Amino acid sequence: MRSNVSNAIAWAVAMLLYQGAAAPAAESRVAPGTFELTAVSPPAMAAQSPDLAIGPDGSINIVWLGENTAPPNAAQIAARGHSHDSSTSLYFARSTDGGRSFSSPQQVNRGKGDVWGFSISKPRIAISEGGVIHILYPGNARNATTGENETVALYARATSDRMVFESPRRLNVDALTDALTKDDGGSFATIITGPQQQVYAAWIDTRTMTSGETARAALTVSQDDGKTFSPDFEILPSMVCPCCQLSSVVDSQGRLALGIRLVDGKYRDNEIVVFSDQGRRLDSRRRVAGARWELEGCPRKPTAIAVRDNQWATAFYAGAERPDGVYTAWSNDGGTTWSVPRALHPEATRSDAPTLVFGGRRLFVVWQARLDTGDYRLFASVSDDGGQNFSEPTTLPIPTGVARLPTIAAHTDGSIQVAWQQDRSIMTLRWRP
Repeated sequence: MRSNVSNAIAWAVAMLLYQGAAAPAAESRVAPGTFELTAVSPPAMAAQSPDLAIGPDGSINIVWLGENTAPPNAAQIAARGHSHDSSTSLYFARSTDGGRSFSSPQQVNRGKGDVWGFSISKPRIAISEGGVIHILYPGNARNATTGENETVALYARATSDRMVFESPRRLNVDALTDALTKDDGGSFATIITGPQQQVYAAWIDTRTMTSGETARAALTVSQDDGKTFSPDFEILPSMVCPCCQLSSVVDSQGRLALGIRLVDGKYRDNEIVVFSDQGRRLDSRRRVAGARWELEGCPRKPTAIAVRDNQWATAFYAGAERPDGVYTAWSNDGGTTWSVPRALHPEATRSDAPTLVFGGRRLFVVWQARLDTGDYRLFASVSDDGGQNFSEPTTLPIPTGVARLPTIAAHTDGSIQVAWQQDRSIMTLRWRP
């Protein structure tokens, strides 16, 4: 359905297109190429945390969270320093004209405010070779055993020809204990499709967590493009950082690889974990971080991963490096061995939230960074050798304001689609280098 965009959104799009080329960060070169910039959601939605997938038909599909309307939980703030409650909704929009326009935002969840989401625990989207749209997101539920609220893994599915989402389904089973008052059975998740109608949905599972320090990782697999899923099962024991979002890819051998942070005593390390036999067998664990991050708490930082044949690459925030910020590492043997990480933007005052993708033969990385004390802007870098060397950081020509939490996907023609949170809106940009 083509959007019937309000005058306010249309005005915003026009202004953004006008301002886009005039808003680079100070003392930074603008990325080369051409750009098409589009607003996906209006500021009134107070949108946050987008995710992005491109379908086999070239469609651009974006999901995001609305405003969190849950009142702050005073008891949680006193105990943990932050409120753990969230009440929001999940939205979807789609472009079938290369990103020039998008459908009106469509609410995916059924109940008002029944989504548990933050900028660090966002919804995820993947599209199969057959064009089926798969969305995984954390939902609010009442535990029938404990009587407490809990976070659950919810899944929504739609075929691209109809664009009507089925009623969300729960993919994880109930918690049996209530050791931490709130059982988070399905948050910080990732979803990815495989070559033969497989769909892998994984999340961080704290249903057995007692100390608040570590969690498990759980997985469920569909063999029929999301029509049915296996019972969820543990793929990593209680060794997972409990609030660092997962990322996933399926490599050319059909193996599932997760970008993850694992807990080793006082350290919170970035690792790439590889599974075969549809998640049933652990093939390898590789620490890709250099300096080990000693932290009594949760970094709340993902580990991004991209693969193309035997070339693998990862990008992450490294808190123990000097300078701290966005670092990258590469492997040219299918993830068996990894390079020493290198800083991607050492001159930035702060760099964070990297995302990366192979577009054709090139590897693209986009992240948020501040120069001096200014707002977060989006920066990009490109590698022509699988991540061994990168171009100097350049800015993306986006509007003034705060740009955060980018996500990235590649078109078949080698162009790159970027979506991000721009102040209180979701925006997207098609970049043709």
